[in-house]
Amino acid sequence: MNKFIAVDAQECIGCHVCEIACAVAHNRQSWPESIAAFHPRIEVISHQQNHVTVTCHHCNNAPCVTSCPVGALTYRNEQVHLNEARCIGCKNCVLACPFGTIEMVNAGQDAIWLAQKCDLCEQSESGQPACVAHCPADALKLMDDRELNDLRLRRQKMALSGASAPVRRQSLLDKPARNGAEKLPAIQRKMHFEEIYQGLSSLHAVNESQRCIHCAQKARCNWTCPLHNAIPELLRLVAEGKIIEAAELSHQSSSLPEICGRVCPQERLCEGACTLKPHSGAVAIGNIERYITDTALAQGWWPKVSPDIATRKERVAVIGAGPAGLGCADILARRGIQVDVYDRYPEIGGLLTFGIPPFKLDKQLLAMRREIFNSMGIEFHLNCEIGRDIAFSELLSSYQAVFLGVGTYDLMRAGLEHEDSPGVVQALPLLTASARRVMNLADDAATPWIELAGKHVVVLGGGDTAMDCLRTAIRLEAASVTCAYRRDEASMPGSKKEVVNAREEGVEFLFNAQPQFIERNDNGAVTGIGLIRTLLGEPGSDGRRRPQPVVGSEFVLPADVLVMAFGFQPHAMPWLETHQVTFDKYGLIETGKAGRLSTQTQHPKIFAGGDAVHGADLVVTAMVAGRQAARDILVMLGDSSPIQCSHSQEPLR
Repeated sequence: MNKFIAVDAQECIGCHVCEIACAVAHNRQSWPESIAAFHPRIEVISHQQNHVTVTCHHCNNAPCVTSCPVGALTYRNEQVHLNEARCIGCKNCVLACPFGTIEMVNAGQDAIWLAQKCDLCEQSESGQPACVAHCPADALKLMDDRELNDLRLRRQKMALSGASAPVRRQSLLDKPARNGAEKLPAIQRKMHFEEIYQGLSSLHAVNESQRCIHCAQKARCNWTCPLHNAIPELLRLVAEGKIIEAAELSHQSSSLPEICGRVCPQERLCEGACTLKPHSGAVAIGNIERYITDTALAQGWWPKVSPDIATRKERVAVIGAGPAGLGCADILARRGIQVDVYDRYPEIGGLLTFGIPPFKLDKQLLAMRREIFNSMGIEFHLNCEIGRDIAFSELLSSYQAVFLGVGTYDLMRAGLEHEDSPGVVQALPLLTASARRVMNLADDAATPWIELAGKHVVVLGGGDTAMDCLRTAIRLEAASVTCAYRRDEASMPGSKKEVVNAREEGVEFLFNAQPQFIERNDNGAVTGIGLIRTLLGEPGSDGRRRPQPVVGSEFVLPADVLVMAFGFQPHAMPWLETHQVTFDKYGLIETGKAGRLSTQTQHPKIFAGGDAVHGADLVVTAMVAGRQAARDILVMLGDSSPIQCSHSQEPLR
């Protein structure tokens, strides 16, 4: 018989480590570059809390072999082998496989699709398939004649004795319930702009870290983290009380860990992938990430450039001090590059500072980060707008490279008549004006202060920006605050946690209500928003069900202030027009075309990343893009060696 991998479904815990180990093993032991490049040759299928792993059975007389017209599939060494070089992508094997374990994957060359199947990791140095070697529950085993015979004998003995097989699964999953960060009571927190979530105590952090079952060094939690933070290892270090070591490790992969720990949607990323989530609850990874850096800084630790990094003559300009720009500057400074960061705001952080409210992110954290970056040699030129205070051409002539981390600041409009009426405000000016006052900064004419006290406020939109506006209005003592959203609650794109917080603080939600017109008084000021009830119809091109108006269900919701919170889109940058930078039909900067590096524009010295390239997204994805741009800039400058953090044990890649 042929060798194959068998799974004990009673032991499988659904951790997906086998999938990750497989994809990494076939990618030279590195993370795949993107989700699209994640092609494991094994698959975990789950139903509720039951799991089974499926991979090639290397069947005797395999129909895939006999169906292949070009001999790409053959028998050898007691297994079915695929010669990918001979595959023509005909899909005969996919149709012939009785278990559905062969799939077609994009070979990345001229859109050619080729077959892919398990090869039992024949070239593995350990001598074991990667999935078998890394399974934390020992649920997978490489089977041959001897293993099958041993399995038969064991089961016969158990049947005779009436004993049952030991189940490792239960010992792995038997953990205390999740104990996340505590938040201030709503009646208390809505009276101020301080952070509502309290930091973990040392005991709390250790106990929560000890819940981690350490599925693998490369687990599903750090695969789903866009930065691929070394989450299992970080949790182990915290459990052992090694906070400084954890902070060093955290800073190898993240430029702003204490900030990501606060504002990342962990429930959709690392915590959403935690094996314990459907059992005792996901490990509170975000709270622990925040705890690590907060605690290390309080103990006097300070991230810095490694002392053996020599200062280089090259200079790079970074435009934008948001997460993309800061991520880029961080990596370049660690390599000894002289970095100047230009930003139009008076403080660093971009929307971290002027878009995210202080009750979610204490602005002192950004002030601390500015000190850290200054100590690394990064220079900030704030209140400096490109094209107004300094010409872009001057930057191009003065620096060896320029990175555009400019974000997306143009606000989407509802397309209603009279959106420029008194009382209609956009989300970002509202949030920026509020943040400036909390930070004791002078009001800015571009984002004037909006008085909400005693007024009836309606916010249109259902994302995180809408939640920020709603909760800000509560704190600014609005008489009533209502969120009107055209779909149902389950369809809201924002964080579910933020919806809960808003509702606790007194926000009213009106679902399945689509705006139709703005009602005004004789002076042209807003008095209400005309809405129509909706039902969800068939999914559109984005997969989301389209709201369909219900005829005859129109009504007017009274409002003194109407806040448009539909998200962000690219803003105009006329200073780029004559510098070979191209844009797509949505106004996003194009990179990586015609043999360029992935973040390089058509101009060889200009790089770009973050929201201005991939559209409005998360803080963490912008930071990932900025860090990648730094690596690309280093390659352009002739330096592709790994980047080493101070006191770190592993190179940062």
